[in-house]
Amino acid sequence: MDQPDHRLREVSPEVLYSDGGFLAVDDSIVQLLKDKAAKSTRRRCRLCFHASSDDLQQEMLIVMHRSSYVRPHRHLRRSETLAIIEGNCETLLFDQDGQLTERFTMSAAAEGGRFFYKMPPGIFHTLIFRSEWLVFLETTIGPFDPTSSEAASWAPPETDPAAGHAYLAGLAPGNPGR
Repeated sequence: MDQPDHRLREVSPEVLYSDGGFLAVDDSIVQLLKDKAAKSTRRRCRLCFHASSDDLQQEMLIVMHRSSYVRPHRHLRRSETLAIIEGNCETLLFDQDGQLTERFTMSAAAEGGRFFYKMPPGIFHTLIFRSEWLVFLETTIGPFDPTSSEAASWAPPETDPAAGHAYLAGLAPGNPGR
């Protein structure tokens, strides 16, 4: 693909939508997302394959830079799936009080590790990005409702990524909790 697909529309510096029709992704689209993420404040960008936030099926190709911070959060009524396409990360799971309950490394399938998860509703989780870029496919059920997720009160907000990274660094292997 020599130029951005005309069926993509930008709704914010971090979010592109397709028209909901057929769309085959190649490296040029991944590079477009990386370029946009490199310029965004939170160093991330997503391409929504669904045409609207009201669609019942929500599929997103997401890129996140190593410097991104995702506050631990949980989805109250919906599960999500995540499949790694490029890069590697650590997935952290927490109990309701913020104690780390599980930690595992994920990478693209070709690297031989865990590359997919299904996250049931109600589990606090986050990612620590270990490669320069993480490219993954995330799916969930729509319509999108920002009130159906809860940010962890015991973790720094995304508006303070330095504090977020310090918090996550404090959860290094061997350090079981907050």
